[in-house]
Amino acid sequence: MPASSPESRLNGATVRLGGLPARHDSVVVLLFRDEQPVLVRHRDRAWEFPGGHVEPGESIVDTARREAREEAGAELAEEVHVDGYYVLSNGHTTVITHAQVRSLAPLTGEFETVEVRAFNVLPTALSWDDDIYAHILARLGLPGTP
Repeated sequence: MPASSPESRLNGATVRLGGLPARHDSVVVLLFRDEQPVLVRHRDRAWEFPGGHVEPGESIVDTARREAREEAGAELAEEVHVDGYYVLSNGHTTVITHAQVRSLAPLTGEFETVEVRAFNVLPTALSWDDDIYAHILARLGLPGTP
C-alpha cells in the first residue's frame, strides 16, 4: 500500500461515512463549542474525544449523550448527528457522532478523564497517532483540522 494512501495514515483503519455498521463496539462523540473541538485528557493517555462502549439497550445517541456527560461533564445540544463509523485494523468498530455542547459541568473524578478543554485545532498530544480524528473532521467539514 503506498505511503500516501488514507489507510496507511490511519494505521489500517477504514472510515465509512453516511451509513452504519451491522454491529459496533463503541461510540465516539466529536464535541464542539461553537467552532472549537472539545476534547478530554485521559488520565493514562492524552487528549481524545469522549466515547466508549455501548451499554445494553442503549441507542447510539443515548451512548453519545452518556459518554459526553461521564467523560466531559457535557450536556449536548438537542441534535446529535450520527455520521458513520470506522473500523480499526483489529476489527474494533466505532460509530462516529458529533454534537454541540450545551453546557459543561465540573468533572466528578469518577471516570478516566482529568481535564476538558476547547481547542482551536486538534492538539498534537492525542491518545492515538493514527490521524483518524483529523481525517474524520476534514471529511465531514468540521472545524479543528490541523
